[in-house]
Amino acid sequence: MNKKEIILINILLLVLLFGLAEFLTYKKVCANFSQKPQYSWTKKDYSVDELKKNMRQTVGLKYKKAPVLIYGCSYAYGFSLDEKASFGYKLSEKTKRPVYNFAMSSKGLQDALYLIKNDEIITPEPKYIFYVFINDHVRRMFVNCNKIDNINYLTYKNKNGELVENINKNSVSDRLYLLKEMKNLSYYALKNVFKNQIYDLTKLYLISIKNELQIKYPDAKFVVLDYENGKKNYLTEERVEDLHNCGIEVVNLNKEFNDVLKTEEYRNSKETDTFRHPNEKAWDLIVDFLVKKYGL
Repeated sequence: MNKKEIILINILLLVLLFGLAEFLTYKKVCANFSQKPQYSWTKKDYSVDELKKNMRQTVGLKYKKAPVLIYGCSYAYGFSLDEKASFGYKLSEKTKRPVYNFAMSSKGLQDALYLIKNDEIITPEPKYIFYVFINDHVRRMFVNCNKIDNINYLTYKNKNGELVENINKNSVSDRLYLLKEMKNLSYYALKNVFKNQIYDLTKLYLISIKNELQIKYPDAKFVVLDYENGKKNYLTEERVEDLHNCGIEVVNLNKEFNDVLKTEEYRNSKETDTFRHPNEKAWDLIVDFLVKKYGL
């Protein structure tokens, strides 16, 4: 066997091993979903229309008061909750205002920024705009946490203090399951090494969202609702103060309610929700708080 044949055999073995690892990773991902994801290289174009397919319907359009907008992920959407048990519906009924809930499962800061930039202007002008923040939105700036997403993954890059859109249409790492898992692991391995740069990017996202909202809705108030069920809040008191100095109001919901939102009483059951999202009782508490705090 000559040298070229040995090299060729080694290449084939590596390809076979990678293929096996990809297949096993795909099967592992499938095991976590009731509906098996279709294995496909192609993805749909990232667009406002595609995103809106995964949102709740606007509620309270019969009311004449200035509306409220909501952005965020499955927390703000109301994972596993009926419409009438969700944040947006309860806020609408309590305040007698239209509520546009633009939150989507597995999405984050970049998706909110994209929507604000590219979606149509809501009229009449909203009174308040709430972004429900969780720690995992930081990871989602780099890693698509929806492992079966059929839409191209969106990221933004910081270029001289400005976020520049990058829709990863041809990214191999966002199409192969094994590479997606490796990308996720690399984030956890490096997040403490680059923690200052990661926070700077998080802050830039929030500032950019605030600035874009001010362009569209100059009289609306933007508030970040920090909602965590974990042990630590990414938005520490020091970071909250830093954001306040940038004109961004952050409300730590767990602090406001003495951490009761982390208890079993205010989370979905383990049987219905392994990630333990907020339940209806949690949103009852939060809506009452917001109405009182902001005079809604």
